[in-house]
Amino acid sequence: MPLFEKILYSTDFSPLAEYALDYVRKLKGAGTKEVVIVHVVDDVSIELPEGADLIKEKELFKILPEVDQEYITTLVQKLETIKSKLEREGLSAKIYLKYGNISKQIVNIAESEKVRLIIMGAHGKGLLTEILLGSVSTDVIRNAKCPVLIIKKDLPKL
Repeated sequence: MPLFEKILYSTDFSPLAEYALDYVRKLKGAGTKEVVIVHVVDDVSIELPEGADLIKEKELFKILPEVDQEYITTLVQKLETIKSKLEREGLSAKIYLKYGNISKQIVNIAESEKVRLIIMGAHGKGLLTEILLGSVSTDVIRNAKCPVLIIKKDLPKL
């Protein structure tokens, strides 16, 4: 079995996450066959149960205010777009849209899906910010049971 046959790609839909997606595509040449695409929501109007599946749990979706329902629908469409692109390139893909602590949900999905690698972008806002506020990528690195590939790129300032 290839080392990175099944990987998890975490996205926040930022330009940096798009850049990290290029690495996901390149890993096909190293034997990657399946990609688990993950986005975690932590900012809806109503407090939801930790780990709520915003795609499968239709009853939870119905209790959200209309603005949050539109937001979730947009996120699902973005995930589906990434999934379709990867499938057109010959990779199998699966999507997750979860609610809760971002790093905890990424690690939980990685474990339940038994992925061999997590790929994600890191904004690299600086050591002081990381010490004071924490960092999703740092938390994932600390808690994941598989390797984590952090993609960092200095993007032009707008």
